[in-house]
Amino acid sequence: MAPEVRHLHLSSRDHAASQDFYERYLGFRFDAVFPRGDEPAATILRSPGGFQLFLEGGSTDKLPQWFHFGFFVESVDACRELYERMQRMQHDHVTIVHAFVTEPFAYYFFADPDGHVLQVYFDPKAA
Repeated sequence: MAPEVRHLHLSSRDHAASQDFYERYLGFRFDAVFPRGDEPAATILRSPGGFQLFLEGGSTDKLPQWFHFGFFVESVDACRELYERMQRMQHDHVTIVHAFVTEPFAYYFFADPDGHVLQVYFDPKAA
């Protein structure tokens, strides 16, 4: 079996707000709290497919402008539907960074409550 990427650590100023965001829009669920000794504990969230997000303590370090991570969905319609849902929820701290497009494949970018950029996409070549 080839190695797989199965988790990602992100800085988070407010674990409760980030947890709510990832649960509401991307289907994650609370998994566990990971103690860090003298450092703030990490909040672990798990996607329906088993991918884990570790919400770590807040950081002022800047990521490169191109940094993002993507969520693959099952169709162009699913991509569009989530985009439209996020647009309706602008008051819910959803910031669309790049509007929905369908060429060369369906995608859009948005930011989480801590400003991390995420992409939702459907590429038929990757299905």
